[in-house]
Order: sequence, then C-alpha cells, then structure tokens
Amino acid sequence: MSDLIRVLISVTVLLNVVSSEPFFDIRDPAFIEECVREHNMGRTNANPPASNMRYMTWDAGLAVTARAWARFCIFEHNIHLREVRRMHPTFPSVGENIWVGTPYSIFTVKSAVKSWVDEVKDYDYSTGKCSNVCGHYTQIVWADTYKVGCAAQACPNGVTSFSTQPAIIFVCNYATAGNYRGKAPYTTGPSCSGCARETCENKLCHNSTRDTQQSYNWTPDWDPALSSCGFFCLTVVIIRLVSVPLVFISVYCLQCRYSLFAYE
Repeated sequence: MSDLIRVLISVTVLLNVVSSEPFFDIRDPAFIEECVREHNMGRTNANPPASNMRYMTWDAGLAVTARAWARFCIFEHNIHLREVRRMHPTFPSVGENIWVGTPYSIFTVKSAVKSWVDEVKDYDYSTGKCSNVCGHYTQIVWADTYKVGCAAQACPNGVTSFSTQPAIIFVCNYATAGNYRGKAPYTTGPSCSGCARETCENKLCHNSTRDTQQSYNWTPDWDPALSSCGFFCLTVVIIRLVSVPLVFISVYCLQCRYSLFAYE
C-alpha cells in the first residue's frame, strides 16, 4: 500500500504542476475577439491615415499554424515561412509576429499587440525608413493583409534565445503576408477612400465575401504535437494513472468490508 500512496502523491503533484501553467485555447471566442480587436485598432489608428486598409478577421488555419510553432518555445521566426502549403492549406504567403515575456502574469493579448503597434514611433512613413525595430508594426498595418490567427503557449522551461525562466510565447500569423521590401504598407488618404465597392467599418475596408470565416481539417506536418504527448494527451495519461490505483483500492475495500472472493 505504501507504494500505491507514493504513486498517488506523485500524480497529485503532477496535476498541480500542469494546472498551474496558463492554458490558451485558439478556439476560445474571447481570445479570438481580443486578438482581432487589438489588431484592427492598430490598423484603424495607422499614422498617417490609410485609404485602403482592409478590415482584419480571424482565420482558424493561421491560428493552428501559430499554435504549432509556439509549442517549440523558440524565440525565432518559423523556419517554414517561405514553404508554400506548409504554413497554410490555401494561402500562398504567410507573415508572422512573435512576442515573449516572463513571468506568466505579464502577458495579455492587448499588451503584446500594443508593443508591436508602438513601433510606429520608430517608423517614418514618408521615407519608409526604420530607426529601430518596426517590422511588427508594418506587418500589422499592411493594407492587403486581412486575416490573422494567433496562439499563446506557456513554456515552463523557458524560451530558447530568450530566457530559461518560465515564459509565455505569443505568435500571430497573417495572410496575405506583408513587409515586402521597397513597398509601403498602405496608401495614405481619407479613410476607406480606396475601398472599391466595399463598406467602411472603423475606417477599414470591409468585404463580406472576403471576410467570411473558413474552417480547415488541417495540421502542419511539422507540428510537434504529432510526435509528442501534448496537453490533452498528458491529461489522458494522468487520468489513467489515477483511475487504475483507485479501482484497485475500491475493490480491496469492498473485499475487506463484505468478505468478497473471486474464484476461477
């Protein structure tokens, strides 16, 4: 019985460790709404104003890709960005922004996206020059980009190239990709004046056909979850570890109380 107790204690500790790590669901409506809202706010407030900025909506395929890359806990851009169909089942080009922070409590979608948008202070639209890092900002305000999918991942062992402390990595993927060399992110002018037969929503060009939500039965072939035990898998393993000894304990207690015996 002492060995069984030790197993139960170990499983309890493991459960506590897992539950103490924040978990983010890319299908959570609140998470999706916040990601889209913060991106569109940055686009609405582009400085100088844009005439042809498209309204941005969620794409489940991009979110799956963002989650797959975030699982590696590496503070580097996805090595498959230039590989057609390995980033998304339909979009030929995909852009990417990455944010990392520690401790866990420092992360919110709003603060992460704001850190990208705030790069506008280092960007000169008239010359296209950047005095510091501003590629995250120009991707967010890239006029032709109209889809976004994000994922946040807790990394208890830290994020490679950033920190060995528990951290959160936040990845957003975009379609179509932006940041093409020698091209301005958008055209200046009165808001929505460049929208051809489209409605104007918060100074952004909205197209009901283009902005329709799509669903995909697709996972990138490089997703580490395909070859390792992810959160759901780990949960199943833990439940099995707990349930098996509990069954034996229940049977033992029943035998002691009611003098039950089994014969073959």
